[in-house]
Amino acid sequence: MVFGFGKKKTHEQPTVPVHEEKTITLEDIPKMLQEIESPRIVEVINISKTIKEEVETHKKKIRELILHLESDDLKLDDVDRNLGVIVKRGKDAIVSTIKKETSSTLTSASKYDQALALNSEISQMLKKIGDVLGQNSRIIHIFAKKYADNLKDEIAKVAKSRNQLQSSINFVENLRAGSKDISDQGQKITEYRNLISQKNDRISEIISEIETLKNNITTLEKQIHDLKSSDAHSKFLEIKHKIDSMSSEKSEVKNIIDLQFSKISRPLGRYSYISSFEKPVRKMMDEIIANPYEVISPQTKAGIIQILEAVEKSLVAGSISVKDTDKSLEQVQETISRLDEFISLKESYSSKVSALQKDLAVFDIKSLESKEHELEKTRSDLASMESVKKKLESEVKDSNHSLSKNISELESSLARLTGHKVLLK
Repeated sequence: MVFGFGKKKTHEQPTVPVHEEKTITLEDIPKMLQEIESPRIVEVINISKTIKEEVETHKKKIRELILHLESDDLKLDDVDRNLGVIVKRGKDAIVSTIKKETSSTLTSASKYDQALALNSEISQMLKKIGDVLGQNSRIIHIFAKKYADNLKDEIAKVAKSRNQLQSSINFVENLRAGSKDISDQGQKITEYRNLISQKNDRISEIISEIETLKNNITTLEKQIHDLKSSDAHSKFLEIKHKIDSMSSEKSEVKNIIDLQFSKISRPLGRYSYISSFEKPVRKMMDEIIANPYEVISPQTKAGIIQILEAVEKSLVAGSISVKDTDKSLEQVQETISRLDEFISLKESYSSKVSALQKDLAVFDIKSLESKEHELEKTRSDLASMESVKKKLESEVKDSNHSLSKNISELESSLARLTGHKVLLK
């Protein structure tokens, strides 16, 4: 025979058969849960009151048994002295523990928390009594058998009462756990609904923005078409074509100048190493060697002549080493003499181009370019908005799926608790 009365627990979700159908809102749920929980708590409190009375009665009987055991010498004078000491020690432990556990007053339950405290007190009492009896099981069954059966019977009655209370408490605790899950599901549903509403509002805004961008694109395309269809634009293109076609004339003039300066590239290049010119003139000399066409102008003519005459003097003085000094001198002099010709050719070309460029003012090309740039940006904005809209629509679809799943789970949880088929609005 073993003394042990452990705490029994149940983890089953409280359920009731599902009957009629109810339609509710999220705001109805707290009240609904409260209506389910309140009578159960009242039931626990009422059961607690009954259980306390029952347990107090059994405690009294257990105490009476222990007091009898305490005064009983168990005829230990007839057993071995050492064994007698062991038996007496065990009896004293049993008597001391059970007297202590049965002398305390149990909590009177008028509230649910007090019912929990009562249940805990009874459970602790059963554990301590069970432990001391278990530790001294052989002693009480061999030397105090007439007490053992009665103690076991009374303790079992206490355990039965405690189990009844525990079962009622477990139902409420499981109900509260279920209510917590339902509240959490309700919170998720609210969050999903708010999120979906926000995203749908944003989608509506984007649709409006997209329509505005499409209208802007249509307007810009028409404006650009009108500009390009105008006589002024046709004239502009004609002039632009003339300017572009004159590039061959520029190349011809440049070739003439480059050819002449290529004849003196050796003495000019060698002179650059020994030149004592100041920085501005020296810079001009480097530019002439690199690209004479760009340097030659009425403003630079004097400086160019100064450089070429310095080269001429260096050739005469023998400061510059060339294969044919006389030929180089002749070519330098020829270059000096042709500077006016080169300047005239450049100015003739430039004046023609300048006159044509003035004629380009017949059409406001910057306005066209601005509208084309704006059109390109608007199309880019439209593509971006459509991409954002598509992404938001996908997110709303996923959120609606999650929302439906949470609503279904909530309806199932409520149906198990209430006994009604619940539909959430």
